[in-house]
Amino acid sequence: MNIAVITGASSGLGKEFFKQVIKRYPNLDEVWLIARREEKLKELAGEYPNKNIRVIALDLSDLRSFDILDTVLQKQKPNIKVLINNAGFDRAGLFREMNTSDILSIINLNVTGMTIINRLCLPYMNKGSYEIISGSIGAFVPNPWRTVYSASKAYTRFLARSLREEERKRGINIMLLSPGNMDTEMNDRSKSKGKLSLFPYLDLEKETIKSMKKAEKGVAAYTPRLIYKIYRVFGKIVPSALAVKVASVESSVKDQ
Repeated sequence: MNIAVITGASSGLGKEFFKQVIKRYPNLDEVWLIARREEKLKELAGEYPNKNIRVIALDLSDLRSFDILDTVLQKQKPNIKVLINNAGFDRAGLFREMNTSDILSIINLNVTGMTIINRLCLPYMNKGSYEIISGSIGAFVPNPWRTVYSASKAYTRFLARSLREEERKRGINIMLLSPGNMDTEMNDRSKSKGKLSLFPYLDLEKETIKSMKKAEKGVAAYTPRLIYKIYRVFGKIVPSALAVKVASVESSVKDQ
């Protein structure tokens, strides 16, 4: 059974990936949607009544969810052709004033959840399969006032690169997608202000399609839009002690 697995599928980037996977790979036997909000997933699946879509409502910040998913995988023994490892959480603010629950949610979902999804799914991927891991330009330079999120995406960046090297001999490509501003529930364009509001927002449909094409071709990493590519280079050549001052998003989150 050939399938695609999409985490964080109920909204934003994950939702758009689902739509494009359905269009691009019509011969998949099933598409598995994983997210916390079951009603959103069922609503999304209902838009494609002629497709076999499996809704798996899991909170990937809860360790018990991985036992459930592991059980489903062991029972079905699918061939995962496409894995979109996208679930994530963001909360900005001065670190010492952040709610502990928000800090833990970022770490549990962006780090632990993303990691264990890899551990559970990779054994069911074979030659010709690919994974797209959702990272962020926040991984290029430490972001004050977005400290935990930035750190979590730096972890993601290193994990993606290492996993790609481990899996390439099996013919599996793992690509890191590092987007900039996206108009999603976590980053509502209408509420954007300060430094972040100056940067362009991505066309989700366009970038998901480009991401899949690049992952198919074996590309290791993709950063959309020239301005964000320049920022990636900036992060490589400028000492972090200086770059961190430029990367602060205090003006975008202060007094919210």
